[in-house]
Amino acid sequence: MPRVFCCLLAALFFWLSPATARPLPDAFDALEGALADAALPPADRPGGMAASPADKEAATAEISGSRQSGVIDHLLQRPLPDAPAKREDKAEISINYPSVGNNDIDADIRQWVTGIANAFEEHLDISAFGLPDIRDNARPAFELLGAYSVSRPSGAAVSITFELWNYTGGAGNLDIMTLNYSLLTGQRLGLVDMFEAPETALNLMSAWSRQRLTRRFGGGYLTQTLKDGTAPLVENFSSLTLTPDGIRINFQPYQVAPGTAGAQKVDMPLEELLQARPLLVLWNR
Repeated sequence: MPRVFCCLLAALFFWLSPATARPLPDAFDALEGALADAALPPADRPGGMAASPADKEAATAEISGSRQSGVIDHLLQRPLPDAPAKREDKAEISINYPSVGNNDIDADIRQWVTGIANAFEEHLDISAFGLPDIRDNARPAFELLGAYSVSRPSGAAVSITFELWNYTGGAGNLDIMTLNYSLLTGQRLGLVDMFEAPETALNLMSAWSRQRLTRRFGGGYLTQTLKDGTAPLVENFSSLTLTPDGIRINFQPYQVAPGTAGAQKVDMPLEELLQARPLLVLWNR
């Protein structure tokens, strides 16, 4: 089926990015409004008011964590275990996400994950996307599952890579998205924060990944898909994981190869990026 959710997630990711403001297409106006509301700080609840579903969700996330190597694991789950009987036309969402002990970073991660869940739940509708009604009693109409890994390039930065699997009535889709942070400032880092010369960084990453992938997929043969997917554009290199040795470039399924090849990852040493003047403190260099 068309990768509807991939496009929606891409729009959401760029809209939420603090470093790069990108207008969403008209088709996502409703999504933009919903996420704008979600981004606002929660209003103080008067004393004695009953807890809302959002409050219960937050409490569930807090008690689900278990500390491992300085990271607490949380779970955003909808509907909650004590919710009324599930409806077939509602999404079932289960996204694991971390907290790392920095209040600003932890709040931003939770807001980002909540925004992803809200967008999926509120704006993916069978009738809206013209999907056939193939619901059965075995699984929900929509399903979103998320897992993560944490990379620490140094004591000054942390990188979180999310794998988001979604089911919307057809074959499941995978999207890989990353959040990078400075542990010194609590700021979420975009390309312009990590490199003084971001355009140079794009050119370097394009050339490096294209060379590595052409070797990986058949002795140097450059397909149009690979050429387009590694062009030096921000959207092609929006998923970067910071590693102790440099960066890992995450390519989405279908971006650089047929879907059967799955998502592709290319590691690039920091030394190969020096022309782009990276913020070396992030790697303790």
